[in-house]
Amino acid sequence: MKSFSLRRVLAIGFLLLLTLVLGLGAAVWLLGRDYTVRYLQRTVREQLTKNSGLVLAPFTVELSPWRDFPHVTASLGHLSLTDTSHHRAVPVLRVGHADLRLELVDLWHRKVRVTRLEIHDADFQQYVDSTGHSWGLRGKKARRQGEGKDPLLNFNLDSIVVYNFHMVTKNDYAHSTLAGQVQRARLTGGIRQGALRLSGVLDGYLEQLANRSGTLLAHEPVRAWLNYRYAFKARRGEFWRTRATLNGDTIRIGGTHTVAADQPTGTMLHLQFAGTQPLVAVLHAALPPRLRPYLAGATSPSHARIVYTISGLSGPTVRPHTVLTFALQNASLAWPDATRRINRWDLQGTYDNGPAHNLSTASVQLDRCRIYSPVGQLDATFLLRNFLRPYVEGHLSGRTELPELASVISPGLWRATNGIADLDVQLRGPIPPLGDQMLARTQKSLSVRGTVELRSAAFSVPARRIKMADVNVHIGLRDSLWRLTNASGTLDGMHFKAAATTTYLLTYLTGQHPRTEITGKFEVDELHIDRLRALGNAPTQRVLAAATAQRQGRRFRQRRNARKMAMTMGSHLLPDEVRLNVDLRCGRLVLGPDTLRNLAVNLRHDGKQVELSRIEARVWGGRLFGQASWPTDTTNDVAPVNFQLGMRFASINYHKLITRLSRPPGAVALRRRAALAARKGNDPAPTPALRELLLAADGSFTWDIGELVLPVGEPLRDLHLRFEKTDSLLRMPYLRFVAPQGGVGRASAAALVSGIHLTAATADVDLRYSSLDVQQLLRMLASLKPPRDTTKFQPRAVLKAARRARRMARLRARNRPASAPSPAGALLASGGLTAVLRVQADRVHYNSIEGGKFQLVSHLSHGEARVDECSLDAFDGHISLHGLLRTDGGRRHHPLRVQALLEDIKLPDLFATASSTMRFQVLTEDNIKGTLRCAAVLHTDLDSTFLPVRADTYGYLKADLRDLELLNVEALEQSFKLVKKERTAHLFFEPVSTEFILNGGQLLIPSLRLNSNLTELEVSGRYNLDGRANLYVGMNPLNVLFGNNKRRIERIQNGEPMRPRSPRLTYVNLRRDVPGTKYQVKLFQKKEQQQQQAALRQQSRQLLLTQRLDTTMRLLPRNRLTGAAGTPAGLPMP
Repeated sequence: MKSFSLRRVLAIGFLLLLTLVLGLGAAVWLLGRDYTVRYLQRTVREQLTKNSGLVLAPFTVELSPWRDFPHVTASLGHLSLTDTSHHRAVPVLRVGHADLRLELVDLWHRKVRVTRLEIHDADFQQYVDSTGHSWGLRGKKARRQGEGKDPLLNFNLDSIVVYNFHMVTKNDYAHSTLAGQVQRARLTGGIRQGALRLSGVLDGYLEQLANRSGTLLAHEPVRAWLNYRYAFKARRGEFWRTRATLNGDTIRIGGTHTVAADQPTGTMLHLQFAGTQPLVAVLHAALPPRLRPYLAGATSPSHARIVYTISGLSGPTVRPHTVLTFALQNASLAWPDATRRINRWDLQGTYDNGPAHNLSTASVQLDRCRIYSPVGQLDATFLLRNFLRPYVEGHLSGRTELPELASVISPGLWRATNGIADLDVQLRGPIPPLGDQMLARTQKSLSVRGTVELRSAAFSVPARRIKMADVNVHIGLRDSLWRLTNASGTLDGMHFKAAATTTYLLTYLTGQHPRTEITGKFEVDELHIDRLRALGNAPTQRVLAAATAQRQGRRFRQRRNARKMAMTMGSHLLPDEVRLNVDLRCGRLVLGPDTLRNLAVNLRHDGKQVELSRIEARVWGGRLFGQASWPTDTTNDVAPVNFQLGMRFASINYHKLITRLSRPPGAVALRRRAALAARKGNDPAPTPALRELLLAADGSFTWDIGELVLPVGEPLRDLHLRFEKTDSLLRMPYLRFVAPQGGVGRASAAALVSGIHLTAATADVDLRYSSLDVQQLLRMLASLKPPRDTTKFQPRAVLKAARRARRMARLRARNRPASAPSPAGALLASGGLTAVLRVQADRVHYNSIEGGKFQLVSHLSHGEARVDECSLDAFDGHISLHGLLRTDGGRRHHPLRVQALLEDIKLPDLFATASSTMRFQVLTEDNIKGTLRCAAVLHTDLDSTFLPVRADTYGYLKADLRDLELLNVEALEQSFKLVKKERTAHLFFEPVSTEFILNGGQLLIPSLRLNSNLTELEVSGRYNLDGRANLYVGMNPLNVLFGNNKRRIERIQNGEPMRPRSPRLTYVNLRRDVPGTKYQVKLFQKKEQQQQQAALRQQSRQLLLTQRLDTTMRLLPRNRLTGAAGTPAGLPMP
């Protein structure tokens, strides 16, 4: 009973004691927690802001005994520091959350000892502006001179864990940036014997590492194994056995950093980084910024051994001394372009930022650089100084493949695909900037001296669109002066050989110099001007636009247009930037559709004028010679191209020559290419033809042709002519030749030129013959017509100019007094193509017509030939013609409208020609005597032989017959067959005037009244020239039977008038339907005769209207036959 009571008393006592202890503990915890929180807040604020100018934003502190029991955990939240130095607030530190493990025992003694630290979401920022003012964790605190002080306490941190720590250090004064992020760090450390020690592993990435030259690294993962010690008294930190992974390689880090006590700011650094790094990253860091574009897109599997040291004072406004040594062996480097690569490369070099520790004193020394290739090795030593304006001193020697050399020297400016290069070259001078042509042209050139020999080289220059292949050349280099010896190769498909001296050739081709000069000798198998134009880059249109903005006015616009055409032609030949003094031999020079062969010329271009002298070439089968020149001064007011050329041909085909001169083969395709190039704007326009070049220029051109082969007949021989062109006027002062049939010809001409097109032309041609075949002459003239399609492609501007010229000419003609002579240029102002042809011949024949004293004056224009005068002596009389011949109806059709006057023609000769030679079934020379005077209007169509087509010949004839005698005329004999043949065999007639209508091959005789020695006669009807006839012959039978024939003959021969004719005639019908047969005779046909005569008169009237036969004969001189001026000469019926 007692024991039970004792146990109960003890239990109750323990519970009361425990309750008391817990109560006291809770009371102590509550009192201690508040104290600890206030103590921690006070301690953190004092340590972070004491005498520094840093502002600590309000933050929270929480204590927890349970999170890491039996230890106490203090949690700091929203910790933020702002530096207010230099009148500017810059956040420098932000901690989202930090947990500190505190020892409880130390808290009883009012001490804080941290054994574990865990930080989340921290940001650290350090900033230096462009004036050198800095903001960071030091704030305004002045640097203490001398040694530092050891810390008052020692402690160990068993664990330091950091999650998501972001750090940015930016220096606008030095133009540098360092930004990184630690995603996770696990460290241990503590303070013992006055030194801080840290060790552990950090994982994160380097966001950006940049300096004045650009970004060196970005977004690179990093892992570091840290061993660090900081001595507070010595104020020195040290890295040892520290390494980090960067770009997949391990870097060993060692060295010290010491506070520069004698400086207001800054740290003395002695750091070293050693290991391997990717080759491209090392080159990117070691090369000047100007050379880094060379590495654009380059990749390499190789790594370089590096040692990077940083020494000296480093601060906000002070850079330390940095040295980077690197070496690589058997490395390779490749660019996206398959032609640019280095397959094997040994390199050893040193980068040093120099005494001023900046880009201006930075240098790279390449002590050993060797590039291997299957053909040999290339050794190089280089010293690059002044990274702001890199200056190089170096030596290249050895043999290499050209593609590898192009990948190192001026990459991107030229591309090599094949070839071997032997070099022994010294380099000295500034490195030209890549892509900045303006800067390249303003700075001094790189001095290059030595020799280069290329074998089987193939490369291209993208800036000029030039491709060269199979190049073999020995080049002696003396800075910009190059001596090319035994050069050969292919330029854009054009094979060449050369021995020349050049200046600025490569820099011009790559766009780094505005011009180049070339002197020497060149041989080219084929030359394409449009490809050579790619060497130039100053469009003529831009130059002309600038000149247009300086002056205005009509006269200036006219000169500008001429200058524009000429300058365009000049720029098609040579780029303005190429200075030349070369002797050129060319197998084929292609000028649009024209090809010059075996060309030899001396070519000079001094920047002010281009001169082509001693020109020798074969073109169109002939020999071209002479000279040409044009100034390159774009402000010149006249068309600048001038030439003095000549051509000699042993023989040339006329049609081929005219086709070349008027519309060269392929001209349509070239115009389409020109229009397409104009729309695109970039592509060069097609090269003009030789004709276009000459028409756009001024000068003289002589032609000597042994034989000009015509389409028909004999050729023209010994042809000599000269062209002279001034502004828009093209003159031919003389043309001399020996014409077919032994004639001699002379001519002169003038033409107006608009651009490269003839808009108007006129010519005077004189031909003289001792004997002339008119048909051959006409066939020859018809064959000389230019191609029919030469005018249909004239530009609209040319056609408008021609129409405007014609309107002005008509206006001037209306305003000119009637007595005023026509101006000399009237034909030209008409806007047409005209010529005046004069022909003289001592003897002439046309088919079967023969004569003499032939004279012809004709005006030729487009589609027609106006016969102003054509006369000859024939048939013991005189014949003259006036009319119009159409020449646009094709080779087989030449419509002719002519008015003819025949005077004193001997009828026997006329009918002899008609019956025997012309094969007309008419009277022969034995059947007729007398003379003829006739005025005729004829419309016919000449065939391909220029003979009238009988079925298409119509005419009106008015004739006077004198001393007419008919002998043994079959028609009359059959009409008078009841009379003795002695009375009808030979008839004499009084003079008679009559009219006829020619309808095809049929002669219409409305009424022919004759008074003969036998009787009065009236003949009417139709007579076909092939012998068919339907005639009515009226006579007086009494006179026929009983008249005094002899007495009538005497009166007629003496010219005595006969008695008036008896109105009562008896009509006989003579009809022959088949040529060559006898006439069918019908008597007493008066009624039928009257009916036929009425029909003939109606048909005659109809023919006059439908064929528009001009019975006024206004083209013929006025006489009794032709009548008074402006009135019809007569009608074909009484």
